[in-house]
Amino acid sequence: MMLTRVSTAALFAALALPAHAQMALPTDVEQSCIVDGVDFDAWFKSGSPSTDGVVTAADSVGFPTDNTACDFYKWGAQMFLWLSSPDADGLVLDSPALFNVLPAISGKRILQENDTGADLQFALRSEKVDDIGEVGQAGGGGALMSQAGALVYYGVHVNENYGYFLTGQKDEKLTQTKFPNTASDMTDLENYLNTAFPSTTLVAPETLAMEFKTSWVDASTVPDATQFVTISAQVPTYNANPDNTVWTKSSVETIELALVGMHIVGTVKNHPEFVWSTFEHILNAPDADYYYTNILGDPALQAYDSTGLFLFMETGGAATGNVECMAEIKTGAIKANTVDGVKLACEGGIVASNTYRKYPWGSLQNNQSAAVLSNNTDLLSINAFIRSQLSNGDVRANYLQTGGIWTSPPTETAEAPIPDTDAFTASDLRGSLFAFNATMETYQQGSSCFSCHNQAESDPNSFQPFKLSHIYSQIVPLTAK
Repeated sequence: MMLTRVSTAALFAALALPAHAQMALPTDVEQSCIVDGVDFDAWFKSGSPSTDGVVTAADSVGFPTDNTACDFYKWGAQMFLWLSSPDADGLVLDSPALFNVLPAISGKRILQENDTGADLQFALRSEKVDDIGEVGQAGGGGALMSQAGALVYYGVHVNENYGYFLTGQKDEKLTQTKFPNTASDMTDLENYLNTAFPSTTLVAPETLAMEFKTSWVDASTVPDATQFVTISAQVPTYNANPDNTVWTKSSVETIELALVGMHIVGTVKNHPEFVWSTFEHILNAPDADYYYTNILGDPALQAYDSTGLFLFMETGGAATGNVECMAEIKTGAIKANTVDGVKLACEGGIVASNTYRKYPWGSLQNNQSAAVLSNNTDLLSINAFIRSQLSNGDVRANYLQTGGIWTSPPTETAEAPIPDTDAFTASDLRGSLFAFNATMETYQQGSSCFSCHNQAESDPNSFQPFKLSHIYSQIVPLTAK
């Protein structure tokens, strides 16, 4: 099949989840970012879409040099479908193609192989509140709870290429000062593997270096768990004090979790800065007012709508939420936040707060600039095409790409720039300039991913502690075989 100029309304038809709220999506969007049927079929290992069918990874090594914003959003969409594809008894996300990055202990992290049968281990966060936290809510020590009272847990993962490259770089066998972003870099990595890990064959070498952050809630608390990607993992449990202002960590348990958000971060050809792409479940939270371009080529308004049952917004809640009710403290307990130490930030102490997307599609709300209209329309368009072509019943149709960000194109003499703390300007950014995930940057909306993930101009080494990749410095290298 080939999709070119079909009705956008038809693309969205029958995609809503009955009786539940979902992000308000316009049905008259200009088709500015298209994934036609021929291209989409080629993403599937079998050559055609099927319910929960296996999708191959996007080719980061062969990423088009003469690219558009749509190429970056296609890359993100294919990577999400790949990661959430079935693999053996689970998903690619917990398959040998990836390592699970365990929560830090005394500032050290271990790469957990995914072929041992051990449960994945997730956490609220693992950094002290005065450190840069790469697990949990961005910045501070905030914790997030759904309207059903379920805490949000977070996982961190890297692909094999990242794990083996880190090992070779830390063992001083690989001399690159940037993460792999070319075919030549991957040749160097595979030559290193032949010596240090001779029995290892990379599952997806074409994906270059990638890391991922995922957010989850107890699957028993969502309206219909069959509409979510699910996984079994080990999470911490807590006991509440009588006035519900302190929850003390008590134990761990293994439960079924439902995916609510995912950051996909990776290098592509001549882009060492990492391309960011973020995904959310359609039931998470409503968007503030935003503009897009309709099929007539005119700006159109999609108004805020919180009717129905969302995971992180009360029915009919106003677009004035995103109040941080609680935070994890140094002891590992959760404590209710206070205002100036006088009153609780949220009535009831440790309770759910109302969440909405203040920057829909990673753009300024109520803004009709050409850049905002183009970005919002591209994302709405590609989501419509992807979701409409997934087979009926494919749970992945319930997730939307809500933003992405990267930097300006490479030149004949230089790669795409990595943001630095001194000379970098907003003119170097592309895509969703305020990219965020409502389940991960709930209380930090409005900042670019690169405001925290960058490197110092005075030291172009990409592996500085808590710079471009926050987890890199803490990870213990693998043991050569």
